[in-house]
Formats: sequence, structure tokens, C-alpha cells
Amino acid sequence: MAYSRASVTAKVAAPADKVWELVGSFANLKAITSGVVASCDLDKTGTIRKLKVKGAKGMIVERLVKYDSQTMTQVYCIVDKPNNIVPFVNYTSTIKVKKATARSCSIIWSSRFEPKKGQTVAGCQEFARGVYETGIGGVQQKLGLNKPKKKAAAKAKPKAKAKAKPKAKAKAKAKPKAKAKAKPKTKAKAKPKAAVKAKAKSKAKAKPKTNAKAKPKAKARAKKK
Repeated sequence: MAYSRASVTAKVAAPADKVWELVGSFANLKAITSGVVASCDLDKTGTIRKLKVKGAKGMIVERLVKYDSQTMTQVYCIVDKPNNIVPFVNYTSTIKVKKATARSCSIIWSSRFEPKKGQTVAGCQEFARGVYETGIGGVQQKLGLNKPKKKAAAKAKPKAKAKAKPKAKAKAKAKPKAKAKAKPKTKAKAKPKAAVKAKAKSKAKAKPKTNAKAKPKAKARAKKK
């Protein structure tokens, strides 16, 4: 049967050497998989470790195949035994730390294996990735990189939209130009009553005098008799 593979790659915002100290140590698996591995015991050679998983019966025995601090690479395998609680056989895993910058790096945790009878490739891959993600998460926690964010920050409160200031009410509502008040027409000053009376008298005087000579006809006839 052909080998199947599983892999997890994660960027870590910490110096590569600090990350390697945690994930590269063969004896440090329990520390970075808190809540999963109940115990991790090494033999006298320091190349064989026996793992007990919380909530599972049996034991997993792993052997260190390669440890290179220069290339920051660790290779280990699972010693196949009838009571192994893992879903695969012929399992070999590689952990590698790659420097990115002075303050960041990447962890690549991968493996190859053959599923046991009755197990699926997808199921085996899910199991393996779960172990790698737990280990990488434990490294970040030890470095203080995955502290839970404050709820207020997590919800990222929407920024209060700055209320658009009304444009000075269309420039103060375009104040209506003060209409030039029509100057009231100067009324002709009423002439004083005294002047009016004087005019009236002058008119009265201007009446033509009746000719004294024009006597009534009746009187003229009386004289003829």
C-alpha cells in the first residue's frame, strides 16, 4: 500500500531559536500538548518515549530517528505494537522550524503513514493534523502569542460614523438679501390752512364787479313813463 501524508504549516511571530527550543525537544511533547498527553516518559537513552493520552487506554511508543539543531529538524517514528491507539502503522513524522525574519519563523509538522485495516486515509489525516495543531498551538501559548483578545476588541465595535455636519445650512440658508426698503414717497407738504384761506379771499376779490350802469330794465321803463 502506498503511503498517505498529512501536514500542518504555521507562521509564528517569534525568533526561530526560541520556537525550536520548545517544539524541537523530544522530551517536551507533554508541555506543548497540554490537555492531550497525560504523561511523556523517556528511557535512559533519551531516544524512546512512552506516551499516555488522556481518556484513552493503552500507550504510544515513539523513537527519535534524527535530531539536528543546525537545521532545526526532528524526525521520529511510532513503534508499531498491537495495543497502539493510533489509526495507522509505519508512521514517521518530521518537525522543522524555518527562520523567516529575526522575529518570525514557520513550523512545518508533517508525516507519512499507512492506515490500519478498517481505517480511512481521511480519518488518519484528521487524527494526525489534530496532534500537530495542538502542538503548534501549545508552542504559541508558551510564547504568549495566542492570548485571548478582549471581547470589546474581538467584536470590533463599529466606528461611530461622524455625522456629516450640515453645510452651514446651505451657507446659513443663503440669507435672503435684504430687500431695499422702498423709500416712502415724500408727500407734498400740506399747505397751512392760513395760506389756503388767503388764496380763497384773493379769489373772492377777483370776482368782477357788477356794472352799476347795468340797471334792471324795470327801472328804465319806469323812467320813460
